[in-house]
Amino acid sequence: MKPKFNKGLAEPEKALTTTLPPLRLHWLGTLKARLMVASTLVIAASVAGTTTVVLDHVEQRGVQAIQDLESDHAERMAAVLGQRVLHLQQMLHASAALVPLGAPLDGMEMVVMLDAMPALTASFASVFIADLSGRLMARHDGTKATQPALDLSDRDYFRKTVASRAAVVSAPMNGRLVKEPIIQLTVPVTDPDGLVVAVLGGTLRLASRSLLDALTYAGNSGAGSIRTIVTDAEGTIISHPQRSRLMQSIETEPGLATAAASWVAQGRPINPNGFGRHDNGAFISTAGVPGGNWMLFRVAPDSALLGGMVEARQKAVLWAGGVALAGGLVLLGLLSLLLTPLSQLRRRAARLHETDLPLTDGWPTARGEIGELSRVLQQSLQQQAVGERASRAIAKQMGSVLALAPIGIGITRDRRFVLAGVEFNALLGWADGALIGRQAGDIFASEDDYTALGGAVASAFAAGQLYKADLQFRRRDGSVFWGHLQGCPVDADDGGAGTIWLLDDVTERRASHQQLSWSANHDALTRLLNRGAFESRVATFLQRSQDGMPASLMFIDLDRFKSVNDGAGHAAGDAVLCDVAAVLQAQVRAGDSAARIGGDEFALLLPGCVASVAMQLGERLRHAIGQVGVDSGGGWLGVGASIGVVEIDATEGVGTAVWLARADSACYEAKHAGRDAVRLGRGGATLRVVAGGV
Repeated sequence: MKPKFNKGLAEPEKALTTTLPPLRLHWLGTLKARLMVASTLVIAASVAGTTTVVLDHVEQRGVQAIQDLESDHAERMAAVLGQRVLHLQQMLHASAALVPLGAPLDGMEMVVMLDAMPALTASFASVFIADLSGRLMARHDGTKATQPALDLSDRDYFRKTVASRAAVVSAPMNGRLVKEPIIQLTVPVTDPDGLVVAVLGGTLRLASRSLLDALTYAGNSGAGSIRTIVTDAEGTIISHPQRSRLMQSIETEPGLATAAASWVAQGRPINPNGFGRHDNGAFISTAGVPGGNWMLFRVAPDSALLGGMVEARQKAVLWAGGVALAGGLVLLGLLSLLLTPLSQLRRRAARLHETDLPLTDGWPTARGEIGELSRVLQQSLQQQAVGERASRAIAKQMGSVLALAPIGIGITRDRRFVLAGVEFNALLGWADGALIGRQAGDIFASEDDYTALGGAVASAFAAGQLYKADLQFRRRDGSVFWGHLQGCPVDADDGGAGTIWLLDDVTERRASHQQLSWSANHDALTRLLNRGAFESRVATFLQRSQDGMPASLMFIDLDRFKSVNDGAGHAAGDAVLCDVAAVLQAQVRAGDSAARIGGDEFALLLPGCVASVAMQLGERLRHAIGQVGVDSGGGWLGVGASIGVVEIDATEGVGTAVWLARADSACYEAKHAGRDAVRLGRGGATLRVVAGGV
């Protein structure tokens, strides 16, 4: 039979030839492709990085320049708006000087006067004049003058104009006649003595094209357009490209929350100097409107002002990709030329398993690292071939040794079998070579034994000793046997070299040893402990029970046993002794010890049993043994029992012989007190138990 270990040694060579990469590799997995991709990425990253740095710098400068321009633009727009307000106030002052004065003022004259002022009425949505009581004397709506019944005395702007005798710009409000948001510009009408006699005013409609619309409305109400917004000193919107936003708070304006909150936190200053900031993707500039006590906000999204830079960045990214791709293609061509020897080396390496190809054929003749690698591979293959021939020779020699070895020999590495001799396989019921590569734990009957094996083996090897142990092993058919296992390292200096194991079947030897050990400690007839084993049990108890654990010792001497022997023969006597032994085993606990001391004498060791309980057990035993006997030709021959009990106190410090003597003495007292009795030994005194009582 050819040992399987030869195949086990040959398997690494087979693995070498079957784990090489396939000849047809995908193009993307080649070194050339990876180098091209890496180079392309490097070029793209370099171009993109450089472009990004330059564009970021340009964008930063551009943002600052745009921010300054927007600030100037807002300041100019606020100044123009202020000039227009001032111009309207000047027109009102000039018209107030033309009002015909009389006592009292005549409403019809006021109607005629307003109709005669086309320049004034064309500049406002409406023009009105009221007397000091607030009664509206005349109103021109841009078409004609009328005398509507309306009282202005409750309006703040009216009272402020009269009180201050100066021009007033009102807060935004809802008009009583036009039913839409308006602002009133008013001036006082005074007599030659400088007393206010009337109030002349002009109305600006916020929801229609007027003074403010001309400045802020440009038809760009879309979400991405530039917005110019005007508020009063309290932040109420009085001009907005979207009519629905009029009379709303500037703090609710989309994109202006941060700037508006900052303005409010500063106390809502009306500063004519422009101020700009770049916030949340938009340029925000502000400026105060002189004369009107208003605030102008201008919002320009990045998309409206930086669109060219964004487009430039996108083009830069596309150019970077194009340059990188072109560079990668050029590199691919160069790499294909330069790496031709490497491709030849790969093809030759893929044919290493072809035994009909000479070792020196097919290698590239290149310079540099590839040529050096080619030469090193050739030398390695030649050395490997020499080593394989030597290994096969050694394996053949080891095969002969293992095939003839009378003991099982196996070698494991990393907890797997790498070699298994013929006898090793036979012991475990495996086919020759079937264990190669299997887990070492497969042959153990107990998983716990196998788990504990590692630590025990490591400790033995660390101490420079062989590992030896008797363990249970499982054959392939499931049967279990005892085996003697010995182990030693293949190389004491190299833990990864493996372990050599010797295995021998010791099932019969263990059984013989156990039988001899049992016979040396037990009575052959009754199968109870013999005297020597019993005394050893008592001595062991005395050594382990120095803490005062109670125990009782009982001696039993059969009564009338000689009559059985003489009347029925020794065979009957042996049967009676066996029946008594059965009574003892039936009455005692699993942890108690029962022994035949000699002849018809028996003894019990009762750990954890106090004297009173032992006396009760003695009475039960006396009664049960009284039922034992044999039927002979002359009638029934029964036996009885004289029993002595003593309670052991290990703290007395006396030995086994003393306690045995005390129990024997108590039994003697029972025997000579009339037999069939139980006596308790107490410091030399005894108590008699008869008929179940003390």
